[in-house]
Amino acid sequence: MIELAKIFRIDLSEFDQWQINWAQGDQWSILISVALIVPPALWFFWTSLRRVGSTSKKLFLFFLRIFAFAFLFMILMRPELEFRKSNALKNHIAVLLDNSKSLSVKTFPEKTSRIDLVKKTLKFNEEYFQKLRNDFQVDTYFVSDEIKKTNYSIKNYQAHRSYTDFSRVLDALDKEYENKSLQGVFLFSDGADLTQEPGKISPSILKRLSRISGPVHTFQAGSNMQFKDLALEAVSNPDFGFIQQPVSLSTTVYSSALGNRNVTLVLKEGDRILGSKIIKIRENKKRYKVNFEFTPRKIGKRIYTLSLPRFAEEFILTNNQKEFEIDVARDRIRILQLNGRPSWDSRYLREVLANNPRIDLLSFFILRSLGDDVEAPVSELSLIPFPSNLLFDDYLSSFDLVIFQNFKYDPFIDKKYLINIRNYVKNGGSFLMIGGELSFQGGSYSRTPIEEILPVTFQETAELFADKEFFPKINQDFSNHPVLRLEKDLNLNQNVWNSLPPLQGVNLGLTASKNAHVLAKFEDEIAGSIPILVAGGFGKGQTVLVATDSVWNWNFRNEGIGARYYQRFWNNIIDWMIAEPQTQRLQLESDKDQYREEEPVLIKFKLYKKNYQPAANTLGKLIISSRFDEIIKKDLKTDDQGEQVFSFLPKQAGFFTASIEIDNLKEKVMFSVLKDDAEFQKPLVNEFVLKKMAEISGGQYQVLDGSNDLSSFRFNKPEIKVNSYNRSFSLWDNWWAYGSVVGFLFLDWWLRRKVGLS
Repeated sequence: MIELAKIFRIDLSEFDQWQINWAQGDQWSILISVALIVPPALWFFWTSLRRVGSTSKKLFLFFLRIFAFAFLFMILMRPELEFRKSNALKNHIAVLLDNSKSLSVKTFPEKTSRIDLVKKTLKFNEEYFQKLRNDFQVDTYFVSDEIKKTNYSIKNYQAHRSYTDFSRVLDALDKEYENKSLQGVFLFSDGADLTQEPGKISPSILKRLSRISGPVHTFQAGSNMQFKDLALEAVSNPDFGFIQQPVSLSTTVYSSALGNRNVTLVLKEGDRILGSKIIKIRENKKRYKVNFEFTPRKIGKRIYTLSLPRFAEEFILTNNQKEFEIDVARDRIRILQLNGRPSWDSRYLREVLANNPRIDLLSFFILRSLGDDVEAPVSELSLIPFPSNLLFDDYLSSFDLVIFQNFKYDPFIDKKYLINIRNYVKNGGSFLMIGGELSFQGGSYSRTPIEEILPVTFQETAELFADKEFFPKINQDFSNHPVLRLEKDLNLNQNVWNSLPPLQGVNLGLTASKNAHVLAKFEDEIAGSIPILVAGGFGKGQTVLVATDSVWNWNFRNEGIGARYYQRFWNNIIDWMIAEPQTQRLQLESDKDQYREEEPVLIKFKLYKKNYQPAANTLGKLIISSRFDEIIKKDLKTDDQGEQVFSFLPKQAGFFTASIEIDNLKEKVMFSVLKDDAEFQKPLVNEFVLKKMAEISGGQYQVLDGSNDLSSFRFNKPEIKVNSYNRSFSLWDNWWAYGSVVGFLFLDWWLRRKVGLS
């Protein structure tokens, strides 16, 4: 081998193994080939030399042929000489260090944090772990809801992760050592895995433990002895509620080692107390379920707080209070509809309103007026008196929308109530007036508070209502207005408007006010251009005018598709009038309602012009504030699409408000940043899980006191070798292999000629 090494110019000190590899097959195929070929070849070589008289010459020629045949056979089998270097691998030991937040909790009796107990234990056993590294590969990991390999040091070991999930940890451990020899695991933890039920261990943990080859030794950091705490373990509250409707919620209060005492649980919205409950804490009982019921007074996202008193002797104080939010919405949209007379238009609109589950409709039809020629006393013209005082004095503010449909107010409503309607709209109400011969000038509304709030002015004309067929012409300047959007795609939306059936009848003598939005017109050679669909505002409220009583044709004359667009048209009007978010010129939103700590918050706003086209390059001021402080004030400009995005990283948990003021418009949105303190809600040590993990895996369980001696732990050390380096050299495709064959054959031929053999 030394000579071969010289031939191939290699240093044998680099290698500790060598072998010959045959390219044509495995060892058994080679042996079979030799057994089948060699004996006949030898017989042939020997018998062909019968005429050689000298035995010595005969043997010499015989071996020449054998050497030639051997080299030829070697070439055919293509042998390679392989040198290898192998290394012995160390078996693995995994050290798992729990770095979830519950490790920061102090424990009895010295009020040392659980993580400090782990650090003391590791420091006490530094020499043992160093010796362990001589024979094993010791891998250290931080574990919580994830597993992360680390070069352990006291500085980088902090209790900061949100929670612990042993199922995930063991699953990742199994994958990490799938093809490695894991001889054992050290787990340092308080066992506070919130995914585990008290007194139980999940099947997922049992399954993963069975796949880990070595024992899992568990070391419990801390104990539950004299663990004093008063906590709100959980709050069960609805995400949504309705204004003026009772909301129910429940919570579980946990008490440990606080003796017998009475505590008060308080529910607040801001500084306003909504309710309180006295809980009688008793030493022999740990958990108390408490129910609350309250009634929201305002619409929007509302923040509520449940709080318990804090006692100095508690180990944890952060779990005595819990904040949550409820999105308070309208229960239903309340609409008052007054119809001057029965008609197809009033019938179909009433069906749309009555069949909408969002709408609570109060509808009145005037079947006959006081001016009708009937032989009956005035007192009998109606089954019940028209409740004008109740509708327009006592309960007007309870409605979200008031509709006058072909309605003449005199003699059913006193003119003083028209002032109430004006004030109602001024303060944020909505008013819709639908045409017909009894509307507008025909209803004697000229120079009344109703004309004041509508987006049109009335002109005296001989013909107040024209019975003409027409197709409404959409104002292209407002083609993107929410009222006109029967389809989202603009081209498709225009096609829909072009395909709708014609209308019949229009109110004349109407002129759009200065700031009104004329959405559609009636154009006639004689009458000129008459606005038939106009949107406007008065004070804080919204008003809409529909100057025809024949929109029902879209439903009646075009069943199916037309009916769908008929409903969508009126729903669009209602949504815009009650200021649904998707209809606002300024739209502000966060990409999520809730964020976790260290998660970036994304705020997006979009601005539309008055005609609802994107408002590009418009400067606005964004303010982000917590419940008590202003955090960020930023000037932002919209892009070409009228949009802008702002991102920031909150430095604290809690509830936040983002508000934007731009183009004389204001909007705000609320979001929350959740503090990752779930383990503080149930901070007890889970010794059951730690004991079971050790028991099932064949490991040991210990409670840490900082001076635990681990030197008694021993692990197997089988030798495992792997090839780390190799080199191969061909023994057949070189000059000396082919030269040897030719040389032996030539010498055989020459000697045979010398002795007189052919």
